Amino acid sequence: MNTREVIKNIQLVGGGLALLSAAGLTYAITKSINSRKKYSRPFDKDTIEELKGKILEVAHTEDKKDETRGIYLNVQVEEEVIPVQLGPAWYINHQGRRFKPGEKITVKGSRMQFDGTESIVALSIARNDEILKLRDEDGTPHWYGWSKAS
Repeated sequence: MNTREVIKNIQLVGGGLALLSAAGLTYAITKSINSRKKYSRPFDKDTIEELKGKILEVAHTEDKKDETRGIYLNVQVEEEVIPVQLGPAWYINHQGRRFKPGEKITVKGSRMQFDGTESIVALSIARNDEILKLRDEDGTPHWYGWSKAS
């Protein structure tokens, strides 16, 4: 193999690597943009409130698929029992925090109609000195764009 052939082979390999790098970068940018599209679940930043109460029940939605199955808390707040929507079970279970009936919590969230019932869609749950942040102030969930494998 002479010098010209070596240079030609290096150029071919280098060009191939450059194309693969460009394709990988394009894929990463596209995935990032798609993961930040507007979240379309019920949430109204104008109805955000803070409630203190006691957990009566930790429950799951009826969904069979793990991706859509959610966790909510039934919370006694003065004379009212209100469901507090946390998020998908796969995400909540990754947080390492378990809620139990009888615990006193402070909920910050948006009061909404959720599946035909007045509920709180939680931004955060505070318990003792712990705060579990679930959504941004605009309602965008912290799991949005986060994969179950993370």
